[in-house]
Amino acid sequence: MNKTFMSGYYQGVVEVAPASLSAAKVEELAVTMTIQHLRHAGEAVTTIHDFLVDDLHADARLVSRYINCNADELETAQARILASAFK
Repeated sequence: MNKTFMSGYYQGVVEVAPASLSAAKVEELAVTMTIQHLRHAGEAVTTIHDFLVDDLHADARLVSRYINCNADELETAQARILASAFK
């Protein structure tokens, strides 16, 4: 995994998230999208967890909530978060 690229990916999600989302929801969106991207790339769950928690300092409980979700569950969570921005 290219940590520089993935750090930029995470930061990019944070920067383009709708302004109406709270900071907690922005982090949740960034975590779910990063997990999905890295799982699709074939990274191990422990590698993803350690990257998010140790390198990016994402909330460990939030990462633990989504780390074992499949693609459909992650996409559903992302859709729910984005939908809440436009209510």
